[in-house]
Amino acid sequence: MNRIIIFLALAIVLSATSAVMALDSAALVGTWQLVENAKDAEGNKSPFVTSQLQFTADGKMISANMPVPFRYKVNPGTAEVAKAHARFPDLEGMEIMLAIAGNSKNDWSRAHIIYGVQLTGDQFTMKVSGYTPARYKKLK
Repeated sequence: MNRIIIFLALAIVLSATSAVMALDSAALVGTWQLVENAKDAEGNKSPFVTSQLQFTADGKMISANMPVPFRYKVNPGTAEVAKAHARFPDLEGMEIMLAIAGNSKNDWSRAHIIYGVQLTGDQFTMKVSGYTPARYKKLK
């Protein structure tokens, strides 16, 4: 009986953890539609959030709000994550995505934009420090 209970508990934990996908570039590729806008403490919409995001297989993030595509990096190194969390404590507990302007060199330590992100199935959450998270749904 104890073995059955332990097995069931393990199965529940594994199924719950598998719902949140590991963030990688391949999982992001495609077009994402905004379903919930980010807002500041006064309820103003974030100027950093767009109605639609596109991630390409060659590592570009395209948005109507950006004059050029940005390159992005998911799963940065431990030092980069620690630096991001130290700079933006409200991103603690989220995965980190770095973004740099299209023509910038790949010096990720000088990333222009740092996002807290989470991917669960076809739902993508993206947070800029100082705003509530924006939520996107992947278009089929």
